[in-house]
Amino acid sequence: MNNRDFSDSVKLEVIKINLEKNGGKICCEVCGDALSSIKECHFDHIYPYAKGGKSTLENCQLLCAECNLKKNDKELKDFILEEKAKSFLNGASLSEVESADCDDADIETYESSEGMTKELFDAMITAFIKKKGNISKVDFGREYNKLPSIHYVIQYYGGLNNLKKAFGIEDLSYSWNRETIKDALVSFVAENGDIAQKDMKKANKLPSIPCVLNYYPELKNFMDIKRELCGLSVPITWTRETAIEYGILFVSKHGKITQKDLKAENQLPTSKVIYRFFDSLASYQIAVGSVVTEVNDFISKEEIAKAVDDYFDGQERIIESQKVFYETFAISPSTISKRYGTFAAFCKEQGITALVSKKAKYNKREVDDIISKWVKDGNAIPQGKDLAKLGLPSRDVILRYYEDWKEPFYIYIKLYEELNRH
Repeated sequence: MNNRDFSDSVKLEVIKINLEKNGGKICCEVCGDALSSIKECHFDHIYPYAKGGKSTLENCQLLCAECNLKKNDKELKDFILEEKAKSFLNGASLSEVESADCDDADIETYESSEGMTKELFDAMITAFIKKKGNISKVDFGREYNKLPSIHYVIQYYGGLNNLKKAFGIEDLSYSWNRETIKDALVSFVAENGDIAQKDMKKANKLPSIPCVLNYYPELKNFMDIKRELCGLSVPITWTRETAIEYGILFVSKHGKITQKDLKAENQLPTSKVIYRFFDSLASYQIAVGSVVTEVNDFISKEEIAKAVDDYFDGQERIIESQKVFYETFAISPSTISKRYGTFAAFCKEQGITALVSKKAKYNKREVDDIISKWVKDGNAIPQGKDLAKLGLPSRDVILRYYEDWKEPFYIYIKLYEELNRH
């Protein structure tokens, strides 16, 4: 389920509360009109989702279609006002701000209208497409785009695909089949040498991963796509069966398998994989016909230190979290625990820094407060990849509220420069 949507349990509870409040009737929370069917009910975020509001019971209200659209109109007005405030802060005079040529619907036109019209909606969409070249569902949820509510897409065009057709935007999904998918992937690899999951998007004239898997049901994931359709080598996808297959091959050459043998360079799964599929090393040894070792060839701290050196390969020893680290580290958590007692002690001895867990969600006010404090303390604009390490919202979080992740930094730098002059 999209995090923007309310769960069925929340919707049910909201309807029950509404029935109780209105004596057995379901009514709009704003105008009080009775709603006769679920089709007339709009489950609305009291504090807008695009501004950080959550899809919880406390933030849900039941509105009629008219009130919901008026509410979104008001939010659009707020967005345009905010853009004018930013222009003023950047040095433009009020007269310049008011007279600036703007392809989007300006605020006077908006205020003089009694609500959104198809003509006004089309003008705003035309301006956006002229600027960006395309439009998607996510664009309607980003404040800085100043687009009307996506409800109007349904109201005027019945859906986003129909809107795209009406505005002459090519939808590549209509041309995909098994042959065109493979041709596009092979062509991309021939030009770029490799392909990653992030490359699978329309901007690269490639289908999405779900689209490929839909036309190639025999493939299960991106690694299958990369191997079978692109002809590229990929790491082994470990299952219980492949672990046994490669284990038997290793035993036939070396006579046995011990815990320290469990690493990628031996074409064997890591300890983490073994414990997931077999519960213990002994069970795996039995399954592949190896001698069961009672002490599993004690792995020393020196061997662990070498594994750490290989893992970081001279790079800065910073990890996202314990969980992410163990997903790719060659030595099992149980071995680390036996040798060091705790993961923290292991990190301290090996000089590893685990980043503080990132906050799951920021609203716009929190983003602005954190960045303004950062600038006020005299810090320079950091590199995008370092944002989370420094305790700042990530690029993706900032881009939810700003068109460029550096924009809020520039705004507050200019603000404090002005304040310091006076």
